[in-house]
Amino acid sequence: MKNIFSLSIILISVGLLGCSKSDFKENESYTLLGTLIRVNSYTVNCQGIIPMRCMLVQEDVKIGTEDWEYFYQTIQGFDYEEGFIYDLDVKIITIENPPADASSLKYQLIKLIEKYNPDS
Repeated sequence: MKNIFSLSIILISVGLLGCSKSDFKENESYTLLGTLIRVNSYTVNCQGIIPMRCMLVQEDVKIGTEDWEYFYQTIQGFDYEEGFIYDLDVKIITIENPPADASSLKYQLIKLIEKYNPDS
């Protein structure tokens, strides 16, 4: 009886650990080298220094939730195509002494982990 109870606890624990990134479609053969960022399938009007279009992104624990943040920058090496959701491994670089009207962060694509159509 102890063995069945112990096995049940282990299976439940493994199942819960497997869901830790919400609905992130994890590629088991890939290990993150940077930060996981999800990019939404559409852009929105936003106001930076000038009116522009912003990508909507989720990072880390927000992935899979309804919380999307405006992304006012570009991701070096990433070619966005509207209509697809992207899971990206991104290197975030801190820029020392950025101009007053610029971000102190630079984003560089390490790997496109997954690109998929949300309507499929």
